[in-house]
Amino acid sequence: MEKKATVICLIFIGAILLSAVGYIIFSGITANDYNYVLLEINPKIEFICDKKFKVVSYKPLNEDAEILLTGVEYKGMDITDATEDFLDICCKAGYIDVDADDNAVNITIIDGITQALDVHITQSVYSFFREKEILCAVVENYEDRNMFDEKKKNQVCCANKYKLIKTMQTYLPDKSTNELNKLSEVELIDIVNNIHSEYSFEPTEEQIELKTKLIDFNREKYNEHMKKITNKSQQEFSSKFDEFQKNKAQSYMINFDKSYTTWQNKHYS
Repeated sequence: MEKKATVICLIFIGAILLSAVGYIIFSGITANDYNYVLLEINPKIEFICDKKFKVVSYKPLNEDAEILLTGVEYKGMDITDATEDFLDICCKAGYIDVDADDNAVNITIIDGITQALDVHITQSVYSFFREKEILCAVVENYEDRNMFDEKKKNQVCCANKYKLIKTMQTYLPDKSTNELNKLSEVELIDIVNNIHSEYSFEPTEEQIELKTKLIDFNREKYNEHMKKITNKSQQEFSSKFDEFQKNKAQSYMINFDKSYTTWQNKHYS
């Protein structure tokens, strides 16, 4: 009886190991030379970093991000420093309202099977908002139920790979979802890195002027908010922030893009 139980146990463990290996081969998750990070606030930016978490390339994905990247250089920076700096610029320019309770950021990370970078960045983002006492729903792309349904419908292995594919299609419109899905995550990230390397951003005079205007317009509000932060307020805000994540972030997890469009219409109409 004991031998039979042992055999069954070994078969079960073997099946799990085979499934894990199959998933790794199927999804292309190996020891990545590069990792992928996408931040969506409304300004959208994607980063590629190496195994040491140093930024090797980045690219703004919409006009708002282009405006904010005027006079900025992230190559060689630690990825957490780069993402925190970009979030801070978003706060100073008003894309993240320091006094509002309906901010949101969506994070997509592809970093291999260990997911070490995922934890590294996500905790850094949480710490950033806690320290600056800003209520912001932090949503990781794989938590988006609509994204989960879409990746399943398109037969893509995971939500983050599907998000990467859809993002790539904004600058590679001739590539179909099916065509890109045949490539591993490693291959997709290599393509993105090559595109970043060929991309050259030269801000226009209008973009330079607009960034200055946005920061000047929000300067007093941002500075007043920062002045109010004390050791006591930090302790009080921490529990408030955790409660906010439990409640507010849930609405964005249903369909982040739809929820964020509603936010944009409210703030920019």
